[in-house]
Amino acid sequence: MAFPFLTIFIIFVLWLALRYATVKKKTSEKYDNFWGKEAQANNTPAKDLSTLDYLKIPVNRFPFDKWEDDEIQMIEGQIKELSEKRILNLTGKTNTELKLEYGTANLDAMTEIGDNFNTLIVLLVDYAKALMQRGDYEEAAKVLEYGASVRSDISSNYMLLGDCYVALHKQKQIPVIREQVESMNLMLGHKIVSYLDDLLANADANHENFELSEE
Repeated sequence: MAFPFLTIFIIFVLWLALRYATVKKKTSEKYDNFWGKEAQANNTPAKDLSTLDYLKIPVNRFPFDKWEDDEIQMIEGQIKELSEKRILNLTGKTNTELKLEYGTANLDAMTEIGDNFNTLIVLLVDYAKALMQRGDYEEAAKVLEYGASVRSDISSNYMLLGDCYVALHKQKQIPVIREQVESMNLMLGHKIVSYLDDLLANADANHENFELSEE
């Protein structure tokens, strides 16, 4: 009885050793690949940042100065200030990738440019929320649509936009947002899609009930 057990044990040890060697090799390859890219990145010449296609905040499309409200005016002031800065969506790019694409000397500048985008998409959601709290769904939708157009990765941008469309009886627009979210591979993409599906189903059900009550 001891021999089969010993055979199984030896096979297990051999498999474990092979598995360890495979993992170690893959880890070493990833390590070498990373440092190879890093070395290349550190020798990448600086790119002319003036040639980049920066985002332009459409301040003329936003409802600035429409509401005499301290919270809204503060957010509007921050968006206006941000509109004078350089902004790019660099979401997901590592420092190594930034150096490879724009040059090592531009790393700090590109980090700031990416941070400006992150600030922008947060402000857009805050702005829309403040407008929605005052019942201004039409203007809030415009703000959130811009957020979607620059591919914000904040889930509430798309969920609140769905809420606006329902409030404005424009639920036929919801599948458009849903399709965009599915194409973006967002971390909370499934949650957003599920929320939009529920919004659309409830809106359609309410519409059908309204039609039946009119008959």
